[in-house]
Amino acid sequence: MKNNNRARMPGYLAGLEPLSRRGFLRTSVLAGAALSSGCSSLFGRREAPETLQYHSLTPDEVEVITRLTEVMLPAESYGLPSSTTVVPTVENIDMMAQRLPKQTRDLMGLGIWVFNNRPMVSFKFSKFTSLSDEKALAYVDAMQEGTFFERGLMTTLKALVALNYWRDERTWPGLEYHGPVTEMWGVRRLGNAPLPRA
Repeated sequence: MKNNNRARMPGYLAGLEPLSRRGFLRTSVLAGAALSSGCSSLFGRREAPETLQYHSLTPDEVEVITRLTEVMLPAESYGLPSSTTVVPTVENIDMMAQRLPKQTRDLMGLGIWVFNNRPMVSFKFSKFTSLSDEKALAYVDAMQEGTFFERGLMTTLKALVALNYWRDERTWPGLEYHGPVTEMWGVRRLGNAPLPRA
């Protein structure tokens, strides 16, 4: 029979015994977000002026998302509609952000701020928006292979950009997608009709 008696934890670690691995990860992510939030408040997020064409995104957020879109989706080089000049990817993200609950919208802004300022540690104090195409792509790849927090942030931002590009009908021919089959085949919509019973 195994002995389950463990040595007592030192006084400075007291109270951490019941913390599971999942609890520790959750606490770490929340602490990281709180720290980043404090930095964001310290350096300040500029609010969008009322005359700007974007209704939810701040000028800083527009700059970051535009740069990420250019790096992630160099669509023109593949014969697809441009992700910045033809398909309004950033405007689509702005419309999506308008419909988000306040807490989610604030977290999105915080994530964008962290993503833009994080390269300052390893890229000679340059923000993401200041990196060359090659270095910006290397940064995106490094984030995708990074820590739990970095992977989660990068996956979220990639999904945000990709979904708001490919939802535009002008991109569908590149995927050989011809629209909803219900419209193509003239399927009559039944609304919320009950399912048929056997």
